[in-house]
Formats: sequence, structure tokens, C-alpha cells
Amino acid sequence: MNFMKHYGPKFEMFKQLLQKDNPVIVEIGAHYGEDTMRFLETFKNLEIYCFEPDPRNIMIFKKHVNNRKIKLFEYALSDAEGVMDFYLSHDNKIDSVPEKYDWISLEDYSKKRLSNSGSSSLKKGYSKNMHKMSVRTCRFDDWAIENYSGPIDLVWMDVQGAERDVLSGMGSTIKNIKFIWMEYGEKLYQDAMDRQESIALMDLLGFSEVSRYSDTTPQGDILFKNKNLDI
Repeated sequence: MNFMKHYGPKFEMFKQLLQKDNPVIVEIGAHYGEDTMRFLETFKNLEIYCFEPDPRNIMIFKKHVNNRKIKLFEYALSDAEGVMDFYLSHDNKIDSVPEKYDWISLEDYSKKRLSNSGSSSLKKGYSKNMHKMSVRTCRFDDWAIENYSGPIDLVWMDVQGAERDVLSGMGSTIKNIKFIWMEYGEKLYQDAMDRQESIALMDLLGFSEVSRYSDTTPQGDILFKNKNLDI
């Protein structure tokens, strides 16, 4: 399957915005690695740091995403370092993993076997079909001190309602980030932000809205840019 034909608009936009073939990208909430692979398809020489705490997703990610440009960190980013409750959709059971990695089989596998694993979060959802486990957490600014303290072209955040905590944990390192892509949706998780709350918080942090992706539902995605950098 041609990634760009199937998922093209967002990733083509990133390519046009960043204007380089070797961006530094941070993916917070890497899931199975679907978007990780799309970034690799879009940017041939990128450097990407991925975070994913869900052990079910990590299993699939490690099996199918194998590239020296990718660094996977098996914990969650939040506003404090330690151990926190992590809420899992309870009906996801990994009893097999597809042997061949391609987007058709992976999407089919996702729908049939792990339909809700993308809904796991540090924030408790309103669904009753969830159970709890403990995961390690880290602040992004603490992670940056030990792993990477340079400029970041794009942060891709898919954290299911925990956006506020992740942003708080960035501290002063947020000034080094050019673009942040994040979700909004007040009806899915406790403490989740709606669109206006997301825009207001990002404005306080020095970011302005570039574009928005949503349908008629209260949920969607917004791309923000750093107002204090020459972009």
C-alpha cells in the first residue's frame, strides 16, 4: 500500500512545513508504529524518538518496526517522574501477531483484535471496558537532559486526554520545539481539553494554531507552531 496515497494530506503537509529531509521528530504515544512508519516514508533521513507505555502495543511495535533511526522508550510522558496508573481497554488480548508487516494486514488486525488499544491512557476514560495497570512515567524535560537537548522539528502527540500533563512536563524545553500536533476532545477522558481549551493553553505556551483536522464530532486534531521561532 502507498502510505502517502492512503494517509497523504497530513504527512505531505509536514514535509512542506519542515522543508528538510532530516527532521527531528518526537512521537508521544507511538501505538503499533503506524505513524512511525509513515514518518519514515515521508522523511528518508529523519531522527525519531518514540514513547509508548502499553505493553500490547510495544510487542507489535518491536516486531514490525525495526530501523536504526527509531529510538523507542517504553514509558509514558507526564508532568512527574515515577509510577502512575495507566488505563487499558480491557478487551484487547494479544494472542497472535501478523507475521508479515503491511498496512492492509495490520489495519485488519487492528480492527479485529486490538480495536481499542489506541484508547489506553494515563487518564481514566468514560468507558467501562477498561482496567488499570502501573507504568513508569517521566517528564519530557528530564528525558531531554539525558537523551536529546537540541531543537525539535515536530512533536506528534497522541496521548488520549493527557495532553495537559505532557505539556506541563516539557518545562522550558518546549521553547526548542517548532511544531506540535495534538488531539482535543472533551468527552472521552477525564481532564481532557476541548478545542478552545487546547488553543488557549497553547497560546500561553507560545504556540499558535496552523491548521485543524476534525469532522462534525467534538474531537479532532490541531497543528500548532512556535510563535517565538523563525519558521
